[in-house]
Parts: sequence; structure tokens; C-alpha cells
Amino acid sequence: MILSPSYDVCIIGAGVAGSAMAAYLGKNGKKVVVIEKNLAEMDRILGELLQPGGVQMLRKMGIESSLENIDAQPVIGYGMFLDGKSFQIGYKAEKGLTGFGFRNGKFVQSLRSILFTLPNVTVIEAAANSFIEENGEIKGINFTDSADQPKQIRASLTIVSDGALSIFRPSLSKSEKKVTGYFLGLVLENCDLPYPNHGHVIMSGTSPVLLYPITSTGTRALIDFQGEQAPRMGEELKQHLLTKIGAIIPESAKPSYMNAVNAGKYKVFPNHRLPANPVLKKGAVLLGDSLNMRHPLTGAGMTAAFSDCYNLGNCLLEVKDWWNSMEIELAIKKFYDTKTKQTGSINILADALYGVMTSQDLKEACFSYLKQGGLKASEPVSILSTLSRDKHMLQRHFFAVAFHGAGNILRAKSGKAKLKRSYRMIRDAVNIISPLLMSEKPGLGMKSLLKIARKIF
Repeated sequence: MILSPSYDVCIIGAGVAGSAMAAYLGKNGKKVVVIEKNLAEMDRILGELLQPGGVQMLRKMGIESSLENIDAQPVIGYGMFLDGKSFQIGYKAEKGLTGFGFRNGKFVQSLRSILFTLPNVTVIEAAANSFIEENGEIKGINFTDSADQPKQIRASLTIVSDGALSIFRPSLSKSEKKVTGYFLGLVLENCDLPYPNHGHVIMSGTSPVLLYPITSTGTRALIDFQGEQAPRMGEELKQHLLTKIGAIIPESAKPSYMNAVNAGKYKVFPNHRLPANPVLKKGAVLLGDSLNMRHPLTGAGMTAAFSDCYNLGNCLLEVKDWWNSMEIELAIKKFYDTKTKQTGSINILADALYGVMTSQDLKEACFSYLKQGGLKASEPVSILSTLSRDKHMLQRHFFAVAFHGAGNILRAKSGKAKLKRSYRMIRDAVNIISPLLMSEKPGLGMKSLLKIARKIF
């Protein structure tokens, strides 16, 4: 059975990216059908912090109302913590822009509710199974409805947005996702944060801990566990959370944290890295986590998704003839070619900052560098907030952090060991950021500099 032969777009997945994409295209007159296997409200531990740049994208797409009536909490900056010391950095947001923390499930449901107000958008709860492919071109999808009956939907374009575990990615991407670790999530009730309405980055210990408000009474805690194996639930994990992690939680937040650990209501989710390396194929395009993932440390994943939605949407709105597959293919190519300008800095910063967190010397250098304030704080935070997408600024500050740390070591230490330690720090910085820059289509000049740096270090 074919539901309609005349859809402009079929979107697989009604999560953050799929719902936003459907809303943006639907608001601009396109006939859209969305296939989502589960329309119930989900309980997730990630996708709960939206940076100011992401709010800006929602405004541009006309769907900022999705932040209303979900108890979303303004986030106006960051508190940085290392070995008992802390300081605060505020966003330099324009036009009243802030970030927001919220429950992911409620936000996604709010995005979906917009779709039901658009007469040209159809939402179907069903499982997408495979592409309809004819003469090397994708013409739509095969799916199974709630009565377990096979059906088809045909469309001029199929947008794949079925998330981190996408079953459609292999035929549309050359990249393989890699698990970079795990986040364990807790909700702290009535938590007294040292810096209200701020994200908190606790850099002490072997792995970072994040705290940020998600409701008027709830604070999300995310605790990083490195490696490819998820932490095993049990008494040993509980004691680790109470003693090792509990020791670095700020004093004011500690009672709520301890209560949450003792309650035992926590979840674990893998963190992925997936560089965008799509295969151009007629009739289909990847979007969201199906296309590109980075470490969630910076809370910028949704901003990257909304930036891609806005970019892809604008490319598609330039299409004049939706029955002309070549015109659609050119629009998809334009989206893929311009993606790194919008999200390259987001991807690089997320994975580079996580790399910094694995080195004690680089952590100390980063903390000390940002604490100086001025442009040394405001410019890096403008990239973290995604209000700036300047990759050159990011590169400049990243290496400035490394050389700042090396200088601190040389001034504080005596003997030959200090030279080796400072050299090793800069070498580690080069090794962290080089592959990340290379995965974001650098120019010839940057490629040459990276080659020289890797030879030296």
C-alpha cells in the first residue's frame, strides 16, 4: 500500500533533528511525512542542554515556542572547578539569548506538537525498514504499520534522521561511529548549585563531571567513564560514585548528589564520535546523529543538529521543481559541502576539550588560561556557546592554552624535567587536535601547518 505518491519529503525519525526539520519545511509549505517508531515521551540523559547558538537556530526556523511550557531553565554561563578552586564565566549573548536546560523527552514532545498544527505534515508511528530503491535512486521507504502490515511511502527526498543507532547510515556514509566512553546520568533534586543558572564543569579527578539545571527543582549530573566498556551496575559502582566522585562535587551540591546516588536511579549512555563523511546518493540525505556525532561534553549536539536543519532546509527551499531529482541532488551536495562551516567548530571543540580532560597538565593549563578573563575567556566561551563558529579562533586559543601551560611549567619547575614535561604537553595538544581538524576539511595552509607541527612534536 502506498499512502501518497506526492510527498515532497519523507523524514525517518521524529527526534530532535527530525522534528525540527519537519517543522521548518512544513512551515514553508512543503508536503512532509514523518515516520517515527515510538511517539511516546522518552527518558534520556543526554540532549538536555541547548546552547545560546541553538536557541538562535530555533528562532531562525520559527520554532522557538518549543522551549515554552516545559519548565526549561535559563543557562547564562559556566562555572569551572579544579582541585578546590572555581570561577565563573558568563555568556556574551546578544539580544537576550541564553542557553536552556530541560528534560529531553519533554522538549522532543514539544517539538512534535508543532508538527500536529501543520496541515501539510503527516506523522505516522511505525518502523521504517528499508529504502525503496529504483535504478540507483532512493524513492521512499518501506515500513511496517501498527498492525504489522508492510507498507510504502514514496517521496522526492528521504531524510534519514534515525539517531545514533541508525540502520540506514551504512549505505549513506563512509564513517564508522566509535564509542569514546560513557556518561552516567543522575537527577539531583533541589540541588544548591554554586553558580545558579550555570553549567558546572568539574575537572578534578580522572574524568569530568557536569552539572546543570533541567527543571525548576532538578539538576542533571553527568559523570564520565572512559573506555569502550560501560560501568557495571552494583555496589562497587555505588561506592565509586559516593567516594571518588562525591569527593569532587561542590560542597553546596553534595547533599543532593549523595541522595541521588543512594536512590540508585541512574542511567548509562554511550558517547559516540562520528565524523561527517557522507556518500552522495540520489533521493536521500543524512541528518542529525545519523550523520555526525561528537562528545557531549560541551552540550552542543542539539545546536549542531539545528544548524544542520536550518542549513539543509534553506538548501531545499531553493529547489524549484521537486520532481527534478538532479535539482534535489545539487541541494543535498550544497548542504554537505557547507556543513563544516556551520558545525566544524562545534565538533572540534567537543572532542578536543574531552581530550584535554584526559591530561592533568592540559586541564591545569585550560583552567589557568580561562581564569585570566578578558578575551582569553570570552572568545573561547563564545565558541562553547556556539554563538561563534570561528574555527581559526578556536585553533588559536587551543594552542595558546598549551603554550600558556608550558610556560607555567617552565616558570614553576626547576631542572631538566620541566623541559620534557612542557614539550610533552604541547605534543599532546597537537596530537589531540590534529585529527579533529583534518576531519573538518581544513584548507591547504592549515594542512601544511599541521604536518609541520606533527613532525616537530
